[in-house]
Amino acid sequence: MPLALTPWQNPPLHPELTEQSVHLWRFPLDCHESLESFLNDDESQRARRLRVPGKKRDFIVARARLRQILSRYLDLAPEILRFNYGPSGKPALEGQPTDGPAFNLAHSGRWGLCAVTRGIEVGVDIENVDRQLDYEKLAAHFFSASERNWLQASSALRRRRNFFRIWTRKEAWLKAKGSGFSDPDQDIGPAHLEGSCTYDGAWWLKNFSVSRRYLAALAVPQEFPLLQRWNGWNTPD
Repeated sequence: MPLALTPWQNPPLHPELTEQSVHLWRFPLDCHESLESFLNDDESQRARRLRVPGKKRDFIVARARLRQILSRYLDLAPEILRFNYGPSGKPALEGQPTDGPAFNLAHSGRWGLCAVTRGIEVGVDIENVDRQLDYEKLAAHFFSASERNWLQASSALRRRRNFFRIWTRKEAWLKAKGSGFSDPDQDIGPAHLEGSCTYDGAWWLKNFSVSRRYLAALAVPQEFPLLQRWNGWNTPD
């Protein structure tokens, strides 16, 4: 079945989440003053331990928006949602049925991103493709030989963006599995990087744009016919 990737659009109050769709939410990381009231004690303590103001703001906004997003599916107040955590710290909703909302959260620069499915493990990652970093050094450390070779064969104009195509897919896949970015021999590979691809016979990976400078990736253990993209709060045009 062909993939339908919707434009970013404003959501209904209670979006319908089916077994055939993944919902992707984007939201700007600003206006955090009124959002801390949504956090529980543990989240508030974690925020207070963050000494860099920007990191503290990003954490507060991302966690509060996550709660607001999930509350739309559950018809519950955002502040009463409870989470448990896997061995590597991946959060999941507490007290929900197996087909209840599963989710993953990422943020970078000015944007936050959340993916929601009906009980299916999911991972997302987002990166600012213009940020200053030594991507060749990172590729040498974290990419497999075939990925490095493909990257070097890319044109100079496309090499930076292609680095982020692989990087975000790896991050999203590892987050979906609930593991860490530690094994460079886990080869996502250069195949089909312009579209979607299946990795390891089980995981389906897809890149997409969040805005002009921000590239993201989704990882799920099956192909979904519909990726529904929603604008969160205060999303600029």
